[in-house]
Amino acid sequence: MYVDGIQYGRYNSDVQYAQAFTPSLNVLSEHIEKQTKYAQEYEVWQRHMLKFLMGFFNKTNSKGNEDIHIYQRKSACELHDDGTIGGYQEIAFDGKEFFIFDKKRVMYLPVSQDAVMVSRLWNIRYDATDSKEYIENECIEHLKLYLPIISNDLEKKVIPKLKVSSSESESGVKLHCRVYGFYPRDVEVKWIKNERHEIDSEEAPEILPNPDGTYQIRVSVEVTPEEGATYSCHVDHSSLENPLVFPFEFDKRSIFFIIIPVCATLFSLLVIVVVCVFVYKKRKKDHKNKHKRVSTENKDLKSKYTQNLQ
Repeated sequence: MYVDGIQYGRYNSDVQYAQAFTPSLNVLSEHIEKQTKYAQEYEVWQRHMLKFLMGFFNKTNSKGNEDIHIYQRKSACELHDDGTIGGYQEIAFDGKEFFIFDKKRVMYLPVSQDAVMVSRLWNIRYDATDSKEYIENECIEHLKLYLPIISNDLEKKVIPKLKVSSSESESGVKLHCRVYGFYPRDVEVKWIKNERHEIDSEEAPEILPNPDGTYQIRVSVEVTPEEGATYSCHVDHSSLENPLVFPFEFDKRSIFFIIIPVCATLFSLLVIVVVCVFVYKKRKKDHKNKHKRVSTENKDLKSKYTQNLQ
């Protein structure tokens, strides 16, 4: 759940409870309880919609077990300064845009070829008036309730703190950049090599909430230390005039202990290659000598045979 791009709460299906991310909203405990019950019912309904789509497109394997499929619904409402309202709703299936909600016609419109096939049945089975009611009334009521309480939070900005560290990995070294205590939620964190090249992270970093309403994130990358190479963590956040750049300096002893095993491995591979080449050449030479010896013996036999005939 977001207001002006800032997440203020969410429903966790694992514990089946709605949680406010902004501490100021904790005064609405009764409202949060109602939202929890609504979300629990909504979760059941959304699962029903997902199963309907999976059944329609036969998204089961031969053994009848279901693969992983994703159903997403995004509903948004807008309250303008002049009092007018707006809003929209979008539905996606397996990561692809599927339906959009037409408020004027009160129906779902397909936006993909697959959606065209199921749109008529979808509009018959699922009454779109509920979506219209939510966007134009319930969502707007929630927005009016939240705005006076979280207005200060929407304007609040807290500068992030930063720590970098490292740990050994199978291929070299893993660099960690932990950014914490920042607000609002949106932040960009990346590792840069030699002040130019961004290093891709194999892990998908997740922004997590802190108990005080701020956020934290950790971005990790694997690198092989190179002599003369530099590594730095770059952080860009709305609270900063300029991005934070925090360089990481390798401990020379750590680099030594990393380079030695790598060199030992390369040396071992080189020895194996040399031995293989030596064995190959020796066998080739032995085969050539054997062939030459057999050829000489044949010539001698032929000469003796000719002399006997004479």
